[in-house]
Amino acid sequence: MKSFREFNQDAELDERVDSMMTRLKRAKAARKNRAKMKMGAKRARKKIKIDRKTLMKRAMKQARNKLAKKRLKGAKLTDLGLGQKIALSKFLDKKSGKIAKIAKRLVKGIRQKEMQKKRKPIDKANKSGIPIKGKS
Repeated sequence: MKSFREFNQDAELDERVDSMMTRLKRAKAARKNRAKMKMGAKRARKKIKIDRKTLMKRAMKQARNKLAKKRLKGAKLTDLGLGQKIALSKFLDKKSGKIAKIAKRLVKGIRQKEMQKKRKPIDKANKSGIPIKGKS
């Protein structure tokens, strides 16, 4: 059985277009490992990753999603059929240069969000950020 990290490393930002059978197999594997993936993602969200490679990978994913959203014109990705998803993947593969350009702009914002994780949120009632006894 694969751990979350191993499972995620296999699913690197894959630019190639998958066949119907591959997509169905991936969907089945994802359903099977849903709970593990959810817990792993929850742990990963708490960790701070600011190395260039990780930030760029996240930026590329966001940029790809941004272009896909624009292409779909309001339709949800989950509502698309398998053939439409493959067509969308092919379209996005052709736009790799544009995706890279958008990703480059997004990296700064992603880095700032990661840095926000380090800072503890300030309680709205207590703006000074000084912990009050009895509150955690």
